[in-house]
Amino acid sequence: MKTTVKYSFSILTALITLTGCSTEEKKSEEKESAKTTNAPNIILFVSDDHGTDAIGAYGNKVIKTPNLDQLAAEGVRFDNAYCTSASCAASRSVILTGLYGHATGSYGHVHDYHHFSSYDNIKSLPVLLENSGYETARIGKYHVAPESVYHFQKVLEADPRNTVEMAEQCKDVLNSDKPFFLYFCTDDPHRGAPFESDPWNLPNSFGNKKEGYNDVETVTYDPKDVVVPSFLPDSQESREEIAQYYQSISRIDQGFGKLMKMLKDTGKDKNTIVIYISDNGMAFP
Repeated sequence: MKTTVKYSFSILTALITLTGCSTEEKKSEEKESAKTTNAPNIILFVSDDHGTDAIGAYGNKVIKTPNLDQLAAEGVRFDNAYCTSASCAASRSVILTGLYGHATGSYGHVHDYHHFSSYDNIKSLPVLLENSGYETARIGKYHVAPESVYHFQKVLEADPRNTVEMAEQCKDVLNSDKPFFLYFCTDDPHRGAPFESDPWNLPNSFGNKKEGYNDVETVTYDPKDVVVPSFLPDSQESREEIAQYYQSISRIDQGFGKLMKMLKDTGKDKNTIVIYISDNGMAFP
């Protein structure tokens, strides 16, 4: 499979800047402009706790990520990019607004007793793009609030651990008559839950299941072969968990490849900005 999708943060930043200064009077003009000026489609693919330690394009020779490696080879690989928070909700609010958490009120998690939420006056990427004539859709993990600030026109449903299934649910968005913004967020390779029920002496599952997932090839790894980052002890326990982590990432890669094939089949691959990013790095102490 050969794709010709583009990979750029700078173009996305430019879009935010251009749409952010629009007025109510200009919204209708901008919507029409997006339709008639061949505005690029945008796919923002966000994984959950995936570090550069576990991707072939960044030098890991063990893990199998051929589709992500192809994106890096054909586009731009960022070697000096950093997340603003090692916490998913806070980081995701930054990804969708371009503002630090202390500027939006999103200091931490949205769920349970935390209840962190962005200020009502914050303008997010999906809202700005909708005002500029884009069709906006999200699938998978959301974890930001309030919905009015992070509003998407379409909410698609699929198992967030099965990126192949997720990709299939995006068919109508990819075939949209308007330029589209697809926010594609996996639960992989986040640690599996509930943590309390996991036997203390067994590695975390990272969402992996013995029976596997529909239409996904189960790719397993031998603990002795994995690459242990310098900040972790090179122990059997570390290696067993990293092997599970790798397996979860290989599942992401297959779904990403499926999505890119579907995009190419629409003929829109040459006019689509594709960004692969994670909210933060690997979830290891």
